[in-house]
Amino acid sequence: MKPGDQFTAAALAAGERYAANSTRLGGQDMSRQVESWSLDRSYGTDLPAAMRAFNGVSSAQLDVTLTGTGGQTAPALYGPWAPRQTSDAVRPGQSVTHGWGINGMIPDGFRGTVRARSAESGTDTVSVSALDGAERVRQPAQLPRPDGAFNTNPGATWSNWAASPVWVVDHLLRGAGIHTAPPPRPSAILHVPFHGGAAPSLGYLEAMGPGFDFWQTTDAPFESAVEGGFDFLTTGTYIPALLPVNRRSDGLWFETWADTSGNLFSDQIIQFGSSWEASAGGTTYYVTFRVNFTQGTMTAYNGTNADPTKNQNVGWTWTPLKDWGRWHVAVWVTFSTTGVPSFIPVLTDKNDTVQAFGVGTLGTTPIPAGAMVNTTFGVQNMRAECFQISQHTARPTTLAQVTQSGTWKRTASLDKPVFPLRALPNVSGSAWDVITEIARATLATAEFDSDGFFKWRNHTRWTTVPTAADLTVTARRELGKLTVTEEIDACRNHCTVKWANWARVVASNITTVRDTPSPIAIAAGATITRTISVDDDMLDPRAPRTAATDGAGSPNRISIRATAVATSAAVLGAVEVRVTRAGGLVTLTARNRGASTVYYHGASLLSLWTSDANKPVPSLWSAWNTNSQALYGVQTYEHDVKDWIQDSDSGRALAEAIRNAGAFPPPLLQQVEILPDPRIELGDVVRVVDTTGAQLETLAWVIGNKTSGSGARITQTLTLRGTATNGTPTDTGLTPDPPTRPGAPPPP
Repeated sequence: MKPGDQFTAAALAAGERYAANSTRLGGQDMSRQVESWSLDRSYGTDLPAAMRAFNGVSSAQLDVTLTGTGGQTAPALYGPWAPRQTSDAVRPGQSVTHGWGINGMIPDGFRGTVRARSAESGTDTVSVSALDGAERVRQPAQLPRPDGAFNTNPGATWSNWAASPVWVVDHLLRGAGIHTAPPPRPSAILHVPFHGGAAPSLGYLEAMGPGFDFWQTTDAPFESAVEGGFDFLTTGTYIPALLPVNRRSDGLWFETWADTSGNLFSDQIIQFGSSWEASAGGTTYYVTFRVNFTQGTMTAYNGTNADPTKNQNVGWTWTPLKDWGRWHVAVWVTFSTTGVPSFIPVLTDKNDTVQAFGVGTLGTTPIPAGAMVNTTFGVQNMRAECFQISQHTARPTTLAQVTQSGTWKRTASLDKPVFPLRALPNVSGSAWDVITEIARATLATAEFDSDGFFKWRNHTRWTTVPTAADLTVTARRELGKLTVTEEIDACRNHCTVKWANWARVVASNITTVRDTPSPIAIAAGATITRTISVDDDMLDPRAPRTAATDGAGSPNRISIRATAVATSAAVLGAVEVRVTRAGGLVTLTARNRGASTVYYHGASLLSLWTSDANKPVPSLWSAWNTNSQALYGVQTYEHDVKDWIQDSDSGRALAEAIRNAGAFPPPLLQQVEILPDPRIELGDVVRVVDTTGAQLETLAWVIGNKTSGSGARITQTLTLRGTATNGTPTDTGLTPDPPTRPGAPPPP
């Protein structure tokens, strides 16, 4: 429920209702011109109507009828052909806020945008329809499809948690500017949210080790975090979206958010790592930074050993690291002209105090001219969120620069991830279409509340029967009308979930997508863009490395040469390449950061795809209730999860959840007309007491909330779903008749 002040609570308790409403369009208060309005919120789904409280998506709709003012009619002021000076206030896409309340308190009831307007000549009214925040999520749905969960390297291990439905929802919301945690910086080359998956939202997942299967919302820095192994590093390996990252690039800013609360096990560690290759290939160099909160130490490493502890190192000691709480962990990495790396650790504590440390330089094993191959992230015995790498010309110093404080706002809330995705499905339509599909598939609810914030709640929100109500409505005062229904269609006692088994899928087929144009000149500071068509069933190609001496024919290489002659010398590290994929096309952007003109001779992009022998296996999981079947007959429901469930445990959990919700159909309370209460929201628990008509007292969830007003009169009607049934049928004193007449002869 929404909060209310003491005066509102007293008025509601006394049954006083002096209603008022406020409507703003385009930031302009038009409350005095509102003739009538209605606001409708409800959970909707493809399940039977009586089970709609169990899942669905809410897109609130506001309908407002406006009258004219100042001697001019509403059509003349606000119609589609009216002057822009007045009509733009109600144009499609314009902002709308609406609220209603009692006794002078008017909380927000709706925030959205105009969907349609209609002006009827000869009248003094214009009708305006608006939808809530769902309109902000109408951009085309685009999801990364990393191959890291299908790593075919010998001995490689992986987790099923490349992503999750919650990760996908978070990714789609971020594309609409709706954030749950700090977003990618404008100069980011890698961003990994860890909101229920190891996959990055920017960059490429190359591989992930064990441990990416434990996600926490409790004590997460912001929304959701991966909790590392108790006595080992949970690690992911990534390729930045921009290559080559080299020692001539801007400084590199590695950062993450972490929480050390509740350490009861081994050392708590955050580790950033990157591997670098020399221009001619061969030796790999490893640059690593590690923070051990338990020991209160920070250590930087550089050398040719894959085990960072065996390379040269420089360290810092800082006792406050041992304090529990939320931390922003960052390190500024730069390279000298000879390849010597330097490190400046920057730590920010829970009080937003920024602490930068002295420069640590490791000059014994300088990195030759070359580029970053990949980067790794590791976390042990603590929670980590939002790992990213960005490029800057100067080290961030202020709180806003270091942590992005004040540059974004948290406007969404997500439940704990519960279903793993080894592969991200192909999607189509708008982002809201995909969010709707996921909600229906996973029995979740998705809604923009009256304040404009997005809320995602998974299927577990309905499994615990509440014992207390947010408010009580009674026939003595609040309850004006009540219809209680119970129907056989609400009963589902044999429930089957169709899911796809990805456990044995290996993307072992490699396809090289080539771009082979005539040589293209790239002047110093200039950028060229190339588009390449790719098949829909391919996984994402990553940014290519710069070819050395083997030309553009090598897997995952871009060929940059000094002249248009194919045999001219390769130019390494001068051109930065970014690869993005959308709409069946891969876009390759090449930027020359050198001082001389170079020539693009083509590229080959490595892409994986699964063969027919490696397709996911269609599978089923069923759950049933024999007691219910004996009373109601077998009532079947088949649930298609559309590739959003990929393992047996998840399929079973959904089948059992549907079975438990529908085995004994709870009553649906419809047309529950009450005295208006602006505090009521979807999902609230209401105690309904009717001693004059239905003779009932029960708890019920609010699954629909419709409010309408005209002048000073406001009507509020709820749709409720009982939290429990009225017990198991006993048929006391009844002898049900058989389905066929006893003694009747069979048909001829």
